[in-house]
Amino acid sequence: MQFSIQTASLRQLVILSFILALIPVAMLLWQSYQALSKVSQYAITEAQTAVNSVQQAENMRNLIVDIERAVRQYSVVRTDALQRLANSHLEQQQRTLRQVCIELPTLQHCQAQQQDLAQLSAGFTELDSASLEPLLQRIRQQQQQISQHISKLLEQRLATQQQFVASNQQQLAWQTVLLVVLTLVLVLWASGRIAAPVRKLDQMIRAIGAPQHQFPDEKLRGPRELTELGEQLRWLSARLQKLEALRLVLLRHASHELKTPLSSIREGCALLSEQLVGPLNAKQQEVVSLLNGSADRLSVLTEQLLDYNRLLQQAEPDLKQLLPQALIKQCINEHALSLQQRQQDVRLNCQLTALVTDETLFRRILDNLINNAQAYGAEGSPVWINLYRKEQNIMLDVANNGTTIPTALRHKLFEPFMRGSTPRFDAVQGSGLGLSIVADCARLLGGHADIVDVVFADVCIRVVLPELEEKK
Repeated sequence: MQFSIQTASLRQLVILSFILALIPVAMLLWQSYQALSKVSQYAITEAQTAVNSVQQAENMRNLIVDIERAVRQYSVVRTDALQRLANSHLEQQQRTLRQVCIELPTLQHCQAQQQDLAQLSAGFTELDSASLEPLLQRIRQQQQQISQHISKLLEQRLATQQQFVASNQQQLAWQTVLLVVLTLVLVLWASGRIAAPVRKLDQMIRAIGAPQHQFPDEKLRGPRELTELGEQLRWLSARLQKLEALRLVLLRHASHELKTPLSSIREGCALLSEQLVGPLNAKQQEVVSLLNGSADRLSVLTEQLLDYNRLLQQAEPDLKQLLPQALIKQCINEHALSLQQRQQDVRLNCQLTALVTDETLFRRILDNLINNAQAYGAEGSPVWINLYRKEQNIMLDVANNGTTIPTALRHKLFEPFMRGSTPRFDAVQGSGLGLSIVADCARLLGGHADIVDVVFADVCIRVVLPELEEKK
Protein backbone atom coordinates (compact mmCIF):
# COMPACT_ATOMS: atom_id res chain seq x y z
CA MET A 1 0.00 0.00 0.00
CA GLN A 2 2.84 2.36 0.87
CA PHE A 3 4.52 1.75 -2.46
CA SER A 4 1.29 2.27 -4.42
CA ILE A 5 0.59 5.61 -2.68
CA GLN A 6 4.10 6.90 -3.30
CA THR A 7 4.06 5.94 -6.97
CA ALA A 8 0.49 7.07 -7.61
CA SER A 9 -0.21 10.15 -9.66
CA LEU A 10 -1.52 13.33 -8.10
CA ARG A 11 -4.95 12.72 -9.60
CA GLN A 12 -5.10 9.18 -8.18
CA LEU A 13 -4.02 10.43 -4.77
CA VAL A 14 -6.72 13.12 -4.76
CA ILE A 15 -9.41 10.59 -5.77
CA LEU A 16 -8.20 8.10 -3.15
CA SER A 17 -8.19 10.82 -0.49
CA PHE A 18 -11.71 11.82 -1.46
CA ILE A 19 -12.92 8.22 -1.20
CA LEU A 20 -11.24 7.75 2.19
CA ALA A 21 -12.85 10.96 3.44
CA LEU A 22 -16.26 9.73 2.22
CA ILE A 23 -16.07 6.42 4.14
CA PRO A 24 -16.76 7.97 7.60
CA VAL A 25 -19.49 10.11 6.06
CA ALA A 26 -21.13 7.00 4.59
CA MET A 27 -20.81 5.24 7.96
CA LEU A 28 -22.42 8.26 9.67
CA LEU A 29 -25.33 8.20 7.22
CA TRP A 30 -25.80 4.45 7.76
CA GLN A 31 -25.70 4.82 11.55
CA SER A 32 -28.18 7.68 11.36
CA TYR A 33 -30.51 5.58 9.19
CA GLN A 34 -30.26 2.63 11.58
CA ALA A 35 -30.90 4.81 14.64
CA LEU A 36 -33.84 6.55 12.97
CA SER A 37 -35.33 3.21 11.92
CA LYS A 38 -34.96 1.81 15.44
CA VAL A 39 -36.55 4.86 17.03
CA SER A 40 -39.37 4.88 14.47
CA GLN A 41 -40.13 1.19 14.95
CA TYR A 42 -40.06 1.54 18.71
CA ALA A 43 -42.36 4.57 18.58
CA ILE A 44 -44.82 2.73 16.31
CA THR A 45 -44.85 -0.33 18.59
CA GLU A 46 -45.36 1.75 21.70
CA ALA A 47 -48.09 3.78 20.03
CA GLN A 48 -49.96 0.61 19.00
CA THR A 49 -49.57 -0.84 22.50
CA ALA A 50 -50.86 2.38 24.06
CA VAL A 51 -53.86 2.52 21.73
CA ASN A 52 -54.72 -1.14 22.39
CA SER A 53 -54.38 -0.67 26.14
CA VAL A 54 -56.59 2.40 26.11
CA GLN A 55 -59.20 0.62 23.95
CA GLN A 56 -59.16 -2.43 26.20
CA ALA A 57 -59.51 -0.29 29.33
CA GLU A 58 -62.43 1.54 27.74
CA ASN A 59 -64.07 -1.73 26.65
CA MET A 60 -63.65 -3.15 30.14
CA ARG A 61 -65.30 -0.11 31.71
CA ASN A 62 -68.23 -0.41 29.28
CA LEU A 63 -68.53 -4.15 29.95
CA ILE A 64 -68.61 -3.54 33.70
CA VAL A 65 -71.54 -1.17 33.14
CA ASP A 66 -73.27 -3.74 30.92
CA ILE A 67 -72.65 -6.50 33.48
CA GLU A 68 -74.15 -4.40 36.28
CA ARG A 69 -77.18 -3.55 34.20
CA ALA A 70 -77.75 -7.13 33.07
CA VAL A 71 -77.25 -8.62 36.55
CA ARG A 72 -79.56 -6.09 38.23
CA GLN A 73 -82.23 -6.63 35.55
CA TYR A 74 -81.97 -10.37 35.99
CA SER A 75 -82.31 -10.07 39.75
CA VAL A 76 -85.62 -8.29 39.16
CA VAL A 77 -87.07 -10.05 36.09
CA ARG A 78 -85.13 -13.37 36.10
CA THR A 79 -85.54 -14.40 32.48
CA ASP A 80 -83.35 -16.74 30.48
CA ALA A 81 -82.49 -14.03 27.94
CA LEU A 82 -81.12 -11.74 30.64
CA GLN A 83 -79.18 -14.62 32.16
CA ARG A 84 -77.57 -15.42 28.80
CA LEU A 85 -76.80 -11.74 28.23
CA ALA A 86 -75.20 -11.39 31.67
CA ASN A 87 -73.15 -14.56 31.15
CA SER A 88 -72.02 -13.29 27.72
CA HIS A 89 -70.85 -10.00 29.21
CA LEU A 90 -69.07 -11.79 32.04
CA GLU A 91 -67.26 -14.16 29.66
CA GLN A 92 -66.19 -11.29 27.42
CA GLN A 93 -64.96 -9.32 30.43
CA GLN A 94 -62.98 -12.31 31.69
CA ARG A 95 -61.38 -12.85 28.27
CA THR A 96 -60.46 -9.21 27.97
CA LEU A 97 -59.09 -9.16 31.50
CA ARG A 98 -56.95 -12.27 30.85
CA GLN A 99 -55.55 -10.67 27.68
CA VAL A 100 -54.78 -7.42 29.48
CA CYS A 101 -53.09 -9.27 32.33
CA ILE A 102 -50.92 -11.16 29.83
CA GLU A 103 -49.94 -7.99 27.92
CA LEU A 104 -49.37 -6.02 31.14
CA PRO A 105 -47.89 -8.51 33.64
CA THR A 106 -47.25 -5.80 36.23
CA LEU A 107 -50.87 -4.72 36.24
CA GLN A 108 -52.39 -4.80 39.73
CA HIS A 109 -55.89 -6.07 40.81
CA CYS A 110 -56.07 -8.50 37.87
CA GLN A 111 -56.27 -11.61 40.03
CA ALA A 112 -58.72 -10.02 42.45
CA GLN A 113 -61.11 -8.99 39.69
CA GLN A 114 -60.82 -12.40 38.04
CA GLN A 115 -61.88 -14.03 41.28
CA ASP A 116 -64.78 -11.59 41.76
CA LEU A 117 -65.92 -12.05 38.16
CA ALA A 118 -65.78 -15.83 38.61
CA GLN A 119 -67.78 -15.52 41.82
CA LEU A 120 -70.31 -13.25 40.12
CA SER A 121 -70.61 -15.56 37.12
CA ALA A 122 -71.25 -18.59 39.30
CA GLY A 123 -73.68 -17.09 41.77
CA PHE A 124 -75.51 -14.06 40.36
CA THR A 125 -78.55 -16.27 39.58
CA GLU A 126 -78.92 -17.22 43.25
CA LEU A 127 -78.08 -13.91 44.94
CA ASP A 128 -80.57 -11.16 45.62
CA SER A 129 -80.05 -7.46 45.00
CA ALA A 130 -78.76 -6.73 48.50
CA SER A 131 -76.10 -9.44 48.20
CA LEU A 132 -75.12 -8.48 44.64
CA GLU A 133 -74.51 -4.80 45.34
CA PRO A 134 -71.27 -5.12 47.41
CA LEU A 135 -69.79 -7.52 44.81
CA LEU A 136 -70.66 -5.26 41.89
CA GLN A 137 -69.32 -2.22 43.71
CA ARG A 138 -66.06 -4.04 44.44
CA ILE A 139 -65.75 -5.10 40.78
CA ARG A 140 -66.45 -1.50 39.68
CA GLN A 141 -63.75 -0.10 42.04
CA GLN A 142 -61.30 -2.74 40.87
CA GLN A 143 -61.95 -1.71 37.26
CA GLN A 144 -61.33 1.95 38.09
CA GLN A 145 -58.07 1.00 39.79
CA ILE A 146 -57.08 -1.13 36.79
CA SER A 147 -57.82 1.79 34.42
CA GLN A 148 -55.77 4.15 36.58
CA HIS A 149 -52.93 1.67 36.73
CA ILE A 150 -53.01 1.24 32.93
CA SER A 151 -52.75 5.04 32.60
CA LYS A 152 -49.72 5.07 34.92
CA LEU A 153 -48.10 2.21 32.99
CA LEU A 154 -48.65 4.12 29.74
CA GLU A 155 -47.04 7.21 31.25
CA GLN A 156 -44.08 5.10 32.41
CA ARG A 157 -43.72 3.56 28.95
CA LEU A 158 -43.90 7.04 27.42
CA ALA A 159 -41.07 8.19 29.75
CA THR A 160 -39.12 5.06 28.83
CA GLN A 161 -39.67 5.84 25.18
CA GLN A 162 -38.36 9.38 25.68
CA GLN A 163 -35.29 8.03 27.46
CA PHE A 164 -34.77 5.57 24.61
CA VAL A 165 -34.94 8.39 22.05
CA ALA A 166 -32.57 10.58 24.11
CA SER A 167 -30.14 7.67 24.52
CA ASN A 168 -30.13 7.06 20.77
CA GLN A 169 -29.65 10.76 20.12
CA GLN A 170 -26.68 10.86 22.48
CA GLN A 171 -25.19 7.74 20.95
CA LEU A 172 -25.68 9.19 17.47
CA ALA A 173 -24.07 12.45 18.58
CA TRP A 174 -20.99 10.63 19.90
CA GLN A 175 -20.81 8.58 16.71
CA THR A 176 -21.07 11.79 14.71
CA VAL A 177 -18.24 13.40 16.68
CA LEU A 178 -16.08 10.30 16.33
CA LEU A 179 -16.68 9.97 12.59
CA VAL A 180 -16.14 13.71 12.03
CA VAL A 181 -12.81 13.47 13.88
CA LEU A 182 -11.93 10.42 11.80
CA THR A 183 -12.85 12.33 8.64
CA LEU A 184 -10.65 15.26 9.70
CA VAL A 185 -7.78 12.87 10.43
CA LEU A 186 -8.14 11.30 7.00
CA VAL A 187 -8.35 14.73 5.34
CA LEU A 188 -5.27 15.93 7.22
CA TRP A 189 -3.43 12.76 6.33
CA ALA A 190 -4.37 13.09 2.66
CA SER A 191 -3.52 16.79 2.56
CA GLY A 192 -0.22 16.00 4.25
CA ARG A 193 0.59 13.52 1.50
CA ILE A 194 0.27 16.42 -0.94
CA ALA A 195 1.49 19.31 1.23
CA ALA A 196 4.70 17.55 2.34
CA PRO A 197 6.17 17.22 -1.18
CA VAL A 198 4.95 20.74 -2.02
CA ARG A 199 6.85 22.10 1.02
CA LYS A 200 9.84 20.08 -0.10
CA LEU A 201 9.58 21.64 -3.56
CA ASP A 202 9.41 25.07 -1.92
CA GLN A 203 12.60 24.29 0.01
CA MET A 204 14.27 23.16 -3.21
CA ILE A 205 13.28 26.35 -5.02
CA ARG A 206 14.47 28.50 -2.11
CA ALA A 207 17.72 26.54 -2.02
CA ILE A 208 18.26 27.27 -5.70
CA GLY A 209 17.85 31.01 -5.07
CA ALA A 210 19.88 31.05 -1.83
CA PRO A 211 23.46 32.35 -1.98
CA GLN A 212 24.87 29.15 -0.44
CA HIS A 213 22.88 27.07 -2.93
CA GLN A 214 22.70 24.04 -0.62
CA PHE A 215 20.24 21.82 -2.47
CA PRO A 216 18.63 19.06 -0.30
CA ASP A 217 20.16 15.63 -0.86
CA GLU A 218 17.02 13.73 0.17
CA LYS A 219 14.97 12.51 -2.74
CA LEU A 220 11.44 13.85 -2.98
CA ARG A 221 8.70 11.31 -2.17
CA GLY A 222 5.07 11.79 -3.08
CA PRO A 223 2.82 11.80 -6.16
CA ARG A 224 4.47 10.95 -9.44
CA GLU A 225 4.09 14.44 -10.94
CA LEU A 226 5.66 16.14 -7.91
CA THR A 227 8.46 13.56 -7.80
CA GLU A 228 9.28 14.25 -11.44
CA LEU A 229 9.19 17.99 -10.76
CA GLY A 230 11.61 17.49 -7.87
CA GLU A 231 14.02 15.64 -10.14
CA GLN A 232 13.77 18.44 -12.71
CA LEU A 233 14.58 20.97 -9.98
CA ARG A 234 17.54 18.84 -8.93
CA TRP A 235 18.77 18.83 -12.52
CA LEU A 236 18.20 22.60 -12.74
CA SER A 237 20.11 23.12 -9.50
CA ALA A 238 23.08 21.14 -10.79
CA ARG A 239 22.93 23.07 -14.05
CA LEU A 240 22.86 26.43 -12.26
CA GLN A 241 25.77 25.40 -10.05
CA LYS A 242 27.82 24.57 -13.11
CA LEU A 243 26.88 27.87 -14.75
CA GLU A 244 27.67 29.79 -11.56
CA ALA A 245 31.06 28.09 -11.34
CA LEU A 246 31.75 28.93 -15.00
CA ARG A 247 30.67 32.54 -14.41
CA LEU A 248 33.01 32.95 -11.46
CA VAL A 249 35.88 31.37 -13.38
CA LEU A 250 35.15 33.61 -16.36
CA LEU A 251 35.04 36.75 -14.26
CA ARG A 252 38.23 35.86 -12.40
CA HIS A 253 40.01 35.17 -15.66
CA ALA A 254 38.50 38.24 -17.27
CA SER A 255 39.62 40.48 -14.41
CA HIS A 256 43.14 39.13 -14.70
CA GLU A 257 43.34 38.80 -18.48
CA LEU A 258 41.82 42.24 -19.10
CA LYS A 259 43.63 44.22 -16.43
CA THR A 260 47.12 43.02 -17.36
CA PRO A 261 47.08 43.96 -21.07
CA LEU A 262 44.98 47.03 -20.27
CA SER A 263 47.68 48.25 -17.88
CA SER A 264 50.31 47.64 -20.56
CA ILE A 265 48.26 49.58 -23.12
CA ARG A 266 47.79 52.52 -20.74
CA GLU A 267 51.49 52.57 -19.86
CA GLY A 268 52.41 52.47 -23.54
CA CYS A 269 49.97 55.27 -24.32
CA ALA A 270 51.44 57.29 -21.44
CA LEU A 271 54.98 56.83 -22.80
CA LEU A 272 53.86 57.89 -26.25
CA SER A 273 51.93 60.88 -24.89
CA GLU A 274 54.98 62.08 -22.96
CA GLN A 275 57.10 61.51 -26.10
CA LEU A 276 59.70 59.61 -24.10
CA VAL A 277 60.36 57.25 -27.00
CA GLY A 278 60.63 60.06 -29.51
CA PRO A 279 58.79 63.10 -30.81
CA LEU A 280 55.31 62.72 -32.34
CA ASN A 281 53.68 64.75 -35.05
CA ALA A 282 50.17 66.15 -34.73
CA LYS A 283 48.40 63.17 -36.32
CA GLN A 284 50.30 60.70 -34.14
CA GLN A 285 49.41 62.69 -31.02
CA GLU A 286 45.73 62.60 -32.07
CA VAL A 287 45.88 58.81 -32.48
CA VAL A 288 47.55 58.46 -29.07
CA SER A 289 44.84 60.66 -27.53
CA LEU A 290 42.16 58.39 -29.01
CA LEU A 291 43.96 55.35 -27.63
CA ASN A 292 44.12 56.94 -24.18
CA GLY A 293 40.39 57.67 -24.24
CA SER A 294 39.54 54.15 -25.37
CA ALA A 295 41.80 52.63 -22.71
CA ASP A 296 40.16 54.78 -20.01
CA ARG A 297 36.70 53.84 -21.21
CA LEU A 298 37.60 50.13 -21.26
CA SER A 299 39.03 50.44 -17.73
CA VAL A 300 35.86 52.07 -16.42
CA LEU A 301 33.63 49.46 -18.07
CA THR A 302 35.72 46.62 -16.67
CA GLU A 303 35.57 48.07 -13.17
CA GLN A 304 31.76 48.48 -13.43
CA LEU A 305 31.32 44.89 -14.58
CA LEU A 306 33.47 43.52 -11.76
CA ASP A 307 31.72 45.80 -9.28
CA TYR A 308 28.33 44.47 -10.44
CA ASN A 309 29.57 40.89 -10.04
CA ARG A 310 30.75 41.60 -6.48
CA LEU A 311 27.36 43.13 -5.74
CA LEU A 312 25.54 39.97 -6.89
CA GLN A 313 27.69 37.86 -4.56
CA GLN A 314 27.01 39.99 -1.48
CA ALA A 315 24.33 38.26 0.59
CA GLU A 316 23.83 40.45 3.68
CA PRO A 317 24.78 44.07 4.42
CA ASP A 318 27.33 44.91 7.11
CA LEU A 319 25.60 47.61 9.15
CA LYS A 320 27.47 50.18 11.20
CA GLN A 321 27.07 53.83 12.16
CA LEU A 322 28.59 56.39 9.76
CA LEU A 323 28.93 60.14 9.45
CA PRO A 324 26.89 60.77 6.29
CA GLN A 325 28.10 64.31 5.54
CA ALA A 326 31.77 63.30 5.61
CA LEU A 327 31.04 60.24 3.47
CA ILE A 328 29.17 62.30 0.86
CA LYS A 329 31.90 64.94 0.73
CA GLN A 330 34.49 62.24 0.22
CA CYS A 331 32.54 60.90 -2.76
CA ILE A 332 32.17 64.41 -4.15
CA ASN A 333 35.94 64.97 -3.91
CA GLU A 334 36.56 61.80 -5.91
CA HIS A 335 34.40 63.21 -8.71
CA ALA A 336 35.67 66.79 -8.32
CA LEU A 337 37.78 66.76 -11.50
CA SER A 338 34.92 65.56 -13.72
CA LEU A 339 32.55 68.08 -12.14
CA GLN A 340 35.01 70.95 -12.62
CA GLN A 341 35.52 70.09 -16.30
CA ARG A 342 31.80 70.58 -16.92
CA GLN A 343 31.52 73.50 -14.49
CA GLN A 344 29.02 71.69 -12.25
CA ASP A 345 28.92 72.64 -8.59
CA VAL A 346 27.38 70.36 -5.96
CA ARG A 347 24.73 71.70 -3.62
CA LEU A 348 24.67 69.41 -0.59
CA ASN A 349 21.84 69.40 1.94
CA CYS A 350 22.55 66.75 4.59
CA GLN A 351 20.04 66.84 7.45
CA LEU A 352 21.36 63.73 9.21
CA THR A 353 24.19 63.72 11.70
CA ALA A 354 24.47 59.91 11.83
CA LEU A 355 23.44 57.05 9.57
CA VAL A 356 23.36 53.28 10.17
CA THR A 357 24.01 51.49 6.88
CA ASP A 358 26.48 49.39 4.92
CA GLU A 359 29.32 51.72 3.96
CA THR A 360 30.27 49.84 0.79
CA LEU A 361 26.71 49.65 -0.55
CA PHE A 362 25.98 53.28 0.33
CA ARG A 363 29.24 54.38 -1.36
CA ARG A 364 28.26 52.49 -4.50
CA ILE A 365 24.90 54.25 -4.53
CA LEU A 366 26.55 57.68 -4.13
CA ASP A 367 29.30 57.01 -6.68
CA ASN A 368 26.92 55.86 -9.39
CA LEU A 369 24.35 58.60 -8.77
CA ILE A 370 26.98 61.39 -8.74
CA ASN A 371 28.61 59.94 -11.85
CA ASN A 372 25.23 59.70 -13.55
CA ALA A 373 24.33 63.31 -12.66
CA GLN A 374 27.75 64.54 -13.83
CA ALA A 375 27.61 62.61 -17.10
CA TYR A 376 24.00 63.43 -18.10
CA GLY A 377 23.57 66.82 -16.40
CA ALA A 378 23.65 70.09 -18.31
CA GLU A 379 27.01 71.86 -18.42
CA GLY A 380 27.26 74.72 -15.93
CA SER A 381 24.19 73.48 -14.02
CA PRO A 382 24.38 72.40 -10.35
CA VAL A 383 23.98 68.88 -8.97
CA TRP A 384 21.70 68.61 -5.92
CA ILE A 385 22.35 66.02 -3.21
CA ASN A 386 19.74 65.89 -0.43
CA LEU A 387 19.83 63.43 2.47
CA TYR A 388 16.95 63.66 4.94
CA ARG A 389 14.49 61.64 7.01
CA LYS A 390 10.80 61.23 6.15
CA GLU A 391 8.24 58.95 7.84
CA GLN A 392 10.69 56.41 9.32
CA ASN A 393 12.65 56.31 6.05
CA ILE A 394 15.96 57.73 4.88
CA MET A 395 15.62 59.66 1.60
CA LEU A 396 18.56 60.28 -0.72
CA ASP A 397 17.85 62.59 -3.70
CA VAL A 398 20.45 63.24 -6.41
CA ALA A 399 19.10 65.66 -9.04
CA ASN A 400 20.40 67.54 -12.08
CA ASN A 401 19.15 69.59 -14.97
CA GLY A 402 19.12 68.18 -18.47
CA THR A 403 16.91 66.07 -20.69
CA THR A 404 13.87 64.76 -18.80
CA ILE A 405 13.23 61.02 -18.71
CA PRO A 406 9.89 59.79 -20.07
CA THR A 407 7.65 58.07 -17.53
CA ALA A 408 7.41 54.86 -19.56
CA LEU A 409 11.21 54.51 -19.61
CA ARG A 410 11.93 55.25 -15.94
CA HIS A 411 11.39 51.73 -14.58
CA LYS A 412 13.41 50.07 -17.35
CA LEU A 413 16.50 52.18 -16.66
CA PHE A 414 17.04 50.26 -13.40
CA GLU A 415 17.44 46.97 -15.28
CA PRO A 416 20.97 45.69 -16.09
CA PHE A 417 22.52 46.92 -19.37
CA MET A 418 19.57 49.21 -20.10
CA ARG A 419 20.54 52.64 -21.41
CA GLY A 420 18.38 55.60 -22.25
CA SER A 421 18.47 57.61 -25.43
CA THR A 422 20.08 60.64 -23.74
CA PRO A 423 23.80 60.89 -24.68
CA ARG A 424 26.52 61.16 -22.04
CA PHE A 425 28.60 64.35 -21.97
CA ASP A 426 31.78 62.73 -20.66
CA ALA A 427 34.41 60.70 -22.47
CA VAL A 428 33.22 57.32 -21.21
CA GLN A 429 30.50 55.40 -22.98
CA GLY A 430 27.97 54.01 -20.50
CA SER A 431 27.50 50.28 -19.88
CA GLY A 432 23.92 50.42 -18.58
CA LEU A 433 24.92 49.11 -15.16
CA GLY A 434 25.03 52.31 -13.09
CA LEU A 435 21.35 52.61 -12.13
CA SER A 436 21.04 48.82 -11.93
CA ILE A 437 23.79 48.79 -9.29
CA VAL A 438 21.97 51.59 -7.44
CA ALA A 439 18.70 49.62 -7.43
CA ASP A 440 20.39 46.38 -6.31
CA CYS A 441 22.27 48.12 -3.50
CA ALA A 442 19.03 49.74 -2.35
CA ARG A 443 17.28 46.35 -2.35
CA LEU A 444 20.08 44.80 -0.30
CA LEU A 445 19.55 47.59 2.24
CA GLY A 446 15.79 46.94 2.29
CA GLY A 447 14.79 49.94 0.15
CA HIS A 448 14.22 50.87 -3.47
CA ALA A 449 15.18 53.45 -6.07
CA ASP A 450 12.90 55.50 -8.31
CA ILE A 451 13.01 58.42 -10.73
CA VAL A 452 10.72 61.14 -9.37
CA ASP A 453 9.61 64.61 -10.43
CA VAL A 454 10.82 67.63 -8.43
CA VAL A 455 10.30 71.34 -8.96
CA PHE A 456 13.97 72.38 -8.71
CA ALA A 457 15.50 69.98 -11.28
CA ASP A 458 14.72 68.20 -14.53
CA VAL A 459 15.84 64.74 -13.34
CA CYS A 460 15.85 63.38 -9.80
CA ILE A 461 16.75 59.86 -8.69
CA ARG A 462 15.45 59.09 -5.23
CA VAL A 463 16.67 56.21 -3.07
CA VAL A 464 14.37 55.30 -0.17
CA LEU A 465 16.01 53.29 2.63
CA PRO A 466 14.49 52.09 5.91
CA GLU A 467 16.01 53.18 9.19
CA LEU A 468 18.27 50.32 10.29
CA GLU A 469 19.83 49.42 13.62
CA GLU A 470 23.48 48.70 14.10
CA LYS A 471 24.32 45.04 14.67
CA LYS A 472 25.70 44.26 18.10
